[in-house]
Amino acid sequence: MHSPVNAVIDGHLGRLSLNRPESVNAIDLEMMHAMTEALDAWADDATVTAVLLDGIGDYGFCAGGDFREIMARAAEGMTIGAVFFRDEYRLIAKLAEYPKPIVSIMHGMTMGGGISLAGHVSTRVVTDRVKLGQPETGYGFAPDGGATWRLARTPGEIGTYLALNSVDLRAADAIALGFADVMVPAENVGDVAEALLDADDAAAPDEKVRRFAVDPGPSSVLDHRDWIDACYAAESVEAILERLWAFSNGDEVAGLRAADSADPEAAANAAAAADTLLRLSPTALVATLRSVRAARDGETLREALERELRLARWFTTQPDLFTGVQALVEQNTGSLHQDSVPDWMPADLGDVDVTDIAAAMDTQLRHSVFSRGLAIPEEEEA
Repeated sequence: MHSPVNAVIDGHLGRLSLNRPESVNAIDLEMMHAMTEALDAWADDATVTAVLLDGIGDYGFCAGGDFREIMARAAEGMTIGAVFFRDEYRLIAKLAEYPKPIVSIMHGMTMGGGISLAGHVSTRVVTDRVKLGQPETGYGFAPDGGATWRLARTPGEIGTYLALNSVDLRAADAIALGFADVMVPAENVGDVAEALLDADDAAAPDEKVRRFAVDPGPSSVLDHRDWIDACYAAESVEAILERLWAFSNGDEVAGLRAADSADPEAAANAAAAADTLLRLSPTALVATLRSVRAARDGETLREALERELRLARWFTTQPDLFTGVQALVEQNTGSLHQDSVPDWMPADLGDVDVTDIAAAMDTQLRHSVFSRGLAIPEEEEA
């Protein structure tokens, strides 16, 4: 029978491979539980000295969480925020805190939850063919699974820009911004696995991996940092839009004009960024900005996961998540044009209830991500 996760011990290496290539290894509950079970067993197994995490299939490591499953479970009435997200975040924390070295290999499409699985381990590899992204605002959700913690630690306001605009990253960007450690050419990934399997080589897994690393070159996203910092430092999404429009029209924003930017296409790029924001879920944009900003000031990964769980539960009660996922499914099947904008509710940034989002982020849960019970708000307790 086909297993969605291949978990095998090869010599002293635990090999954990996502195995749903037909869905670009989108993560569902069965996969989370299989990975958790394997990691728990290997943590106490003296024969396993390191773990290799990768994905089967040429198209990508992981397309993120399987939101089709989330929607199906919502239709069944399951408390999905207390099950799917809780179990996902527990797994992410386990990977981040694992007592043995874990090497992750991100190739091809690596989105949302895929970055969260692979992006907090001890050695994070990207190939020259990788495409990473946090696409959540495009389907009525916010970056989660520790994503806000990572985004908040990028230089300047780049994390804000990446989160709001759902920007795709290549290998050089991923390494420069802290999402990965090294780039290995796709044709050498098999050599990395062989090196990790070599029991006669006493080098640490990280050292073995770095033997195959090559220079990814400069980050194109960092080339845009001056105008990103100037425009995305604003306190609200509406103010960010105003700054982008002003900057693209040649006005000075935070002491910078497009003519003086290190980016020769700064005005056009700022205008394109503004156009992108106008197409995304207003509710998701407002929530994402607040969530990324909240992850600053010394917040730990576990604290970020707790806050993200509260927000994720709230999103599952909002219409935009259902609208966005349905639009995504229809676009992928060709029944909806890629450029179509979903019917977001509300459709305007000014109509988003900021106090509702703030309350969702602050709502005390009866059980945390890391307790045994379901994560249910105290007011729902019988």
